[in-house]
Amino acid sequence: MKNFLKTHDLSIETFVEKHTVRHLNLQSLEFIEYLNGYEQWLRVLGYAASTVYYFPAYLGAFMYFLEKRDIMKIKKARSTHVRWFISSLSKKVNPQTGNTLSRNYQLNYLNALKRFSRYLTDCHGIILDCSVRTNGNSEQKRMWLTNEEIESLYSSCKDGASGDMNRAILSVFYGLGLRRSEGVALDIDDIQVPNGVVYIRKGKYSKERYVPLNGFVLTDIERYINKVREPQLNRIKQKEKRAMFISERGRRITVNAIYNLYLFTYNFFRLS
Repeated sequence: MKNFLKTHDLSIETFVEKHTVRHLNLQSLEFIEYLNGYEQWLRVLGYAASTVYYFPAYLGAFMYFLEKRDIMKIKKARSTHVRWFISSLSKKVNPQTGNTLSRNYQLNYLNALKRFSRYLTDCHGIILDCSVRTNGNSEQKRMWLTNEEIESLYSSCKDGASGDMNRAILSVFYGLGLRRSEGVALDIDDIQVPNGVVYIRKGKYSKERYVPLNGFVLTDIERYINKVREPQLNRIKQKEKRAMFISERGRRITVNAIYNLYLFTYNFFRLS
């Protein structure tokens, strides 16, 4: 595996283009090679698709941070650079909320760097100390929706395909109490109607469990499957047949898509 991860199938030019598209144009070919190897390593070890996609992007932001300080070799990176980078994230402002970025946001970047440190040690014999702490309060104030706000979210799901899908998504997350990653990872076969349960293949701490289906959730799910999902799959050639929730392009919906959808809906009804 070590030799495989050091061998890059795609050209440097391909990865330059790829990471430029991700809004960061890295100059160091060494950094781009490490990004390539890191992504392959995550994929080979079986990390979730979202991790394989986002962690290299988080690492790319750190490498861009290094380049701005004239550091073009990974062996020149120190724990102080990691600490400065994480500290800089705590000062950034979320354009949607106007607040500074949350501690969880910083932890996502730090976890990506810690995985990269392990990759460097296992595959290249390089040590990068990432044992730093994030800034901000360890306990964030949670936002709980009132019954009226929940009803407003349901009432926002109008008639039609998009409304049926949004209502099914809301029922799965609110009605069944699933986490975002759990709902997005649902396959159509996980909805076990004869047994009256939903199978969660990979929940918190990678544990599986069964969640009972209630009447209104089942009604919303069946309406989405029959009126939206099946017709949509019939119109698309390249599609993910296993995914429960699919986009207009036939692909499994993402965690960010779910979050942005209901953040927009919630803010709309607050303003209304």
